Amino acid sequence: MLALQALVSLSTLHNTAFQDEALYLYAGRQIIHHWNGGPVPLENYSFYFSGYPYVYPVIGGFLDMIGGLELARCFSLACMLGVTGIAYSVTGKLFHRRAAIFAAAAYASAGVVIFLGQLATFDAMCLFLIALATALAVHGGMAKRPWMVLAIGPVLVLAILTKYAALLFILPVFGLLTWLSVTFLAWRAALLRLVLAPVSFALSLGVASKTMDKAAFHAISGSTTNRAVGLPAPRLPLLMHVLYMAGLVYLVAFFGLLLALRLQWRFRVLAVLLFGSSWLVPLYHVYMREPTSLDKHLAYALFFAAPLAGYALAWLSGYERQPFFSAHRGYWLAGLAVVMAIFTLGLGQSRNLYAEWANTSGLSSALHAELRDGSGRILAEDIEVARFDAMDATEPWQWENFYYPYYVDRAGQHLFGNPAIAQAIKDRYYNWVEVSLIYLPQQAYYAVGQMAATRNYDLVAVVLFSNSYGKGHFYLFRSALVPGHGNFTNLNQLKSKVWS
Repeated sequence: MLALQALVSLSTLHNTAFQDEALYLYAGRQIIHHWNGGPVPLENYSFYFSGYPYVYPVIGGFLDMIGGLELARCFSLACMLGVTGIAYSVTGKLFHRRAAIFAAAAYASAGVVIFLGQLATFDAMCLFLIALATALAVHGGMAKRPWMVLAIGPVLVLAILTKYAALLFILPVFGLLTWLSVTFLAWRAALLRLVLAPVSFALSLGVASKTMDKAAFHAISGSTTNRAVGLPAPRLPLLMHVLYMAGLVYLVAFFGLLLALRLQWRFRVLAVLLFGSSWLVPLYHVYMREPTSLDKHLAYALFFAAPLAGYALAWLSGYERQPFFSAHRGYWLAGLAVVMAIFTLGLGQSRNLYAEWANTSGLSSALHAELRDGSGRILAEDIEVARFDAMDATEPWQWENFYYPYYVDRAGQHLFGNPAIAQAIKDRYYNWVEVSLIYLPQQAYYAVGQMAATRNYDLVAVVLFSNSYGKGHFYLFRSALVPGHGNFTNLNQLKSKVWS
């Protein structure tokens, strides 16, 4: 099962670096370079990353340095295989081995899970740590010896440092530990576990807060706990998207919830806790009207739904209904058919998710034909992927972005925003400008308009790309040899000189 999950992720999902992948791996390489005696990174990544930059980005950056993007993605795949294995272990502990097999199969077949197995971002590592903390809570809450629960705190804190969104799953993990300890152990043993786990968490959290960069507290608020939604989406379409991406697994898990409430009286609270925990992520996104990262976060949610889905599929296959049904009569085929339906739908979903961003190999070729190491400045709309692709031909100080335009003119005046872009283009401060008119269209169109008005730039490359939303172009401009005599004079020239 794990081999099939790995094979599907590796063989079906192919694309150049995603925007977030490029940003995190580039940051990790810069941090490692600084640790080895290089300059301090020009950006304060702790201030705005949604995870602590000295955890996953360093791991991903190191893997990228020795084996490229694909090796960094293999680390994510290893984490997701671990999550599937933990789903099997937890379900087997709570129910039985047959339910565990179906739970792991259903989880590994989900499109969002296949997708995360080939994405070099915070998410796979964070999810693995959340799953590991859950497994420690389940096993520690049912074992005779209490010492396993001491590891819950450090693992949860490491998950939070990996990605701050892990804060959402603190209560589910401790909820599982509380219920299992109270249900399966004597009250003194349960009380001991309910003291050891929170104390270890508090101590680990205290150590982390003392040692981490204090700028990260701004990132925790700005990227997670008090995040401002950039483009709010209507709630009903968001909910429909959740049902499209994960509805089949949720339907089976809901059936498992009903079965547990009727047949497994000792597990009624547990079933409600698992099903409720699985809805924390989608309900948060729907309530906040936040479409960003919803698909990735559904993989977190489905981990908590997987045990109930496995239990339901085992019942559907006849294993819970003996002696009325015999498992040797082929009823297992019913559960297998549902898993195959999840897999068929998930395979298409994962490929669509992987095609949402443009392949930047053409842009990389155009950049390498123009750029020179340590010479000239580049203003880039797609700075994350452009900078990542051109690491071998540029230095970090050469790159500037449209997020926070800043320029000091010849008179020493400090300019910000559109005035900074206008004056810098007038002064030919940027040697190259790259736009796609997609991620920050207002700023990019303004810059293009300024280049046309000043006639200070040549349009040297137009690279066609396609993604799941349609087709577009990367435009690359170069400072003209003679001011006011550039070949780009009108916005109607866009879409010309298309590279195949």
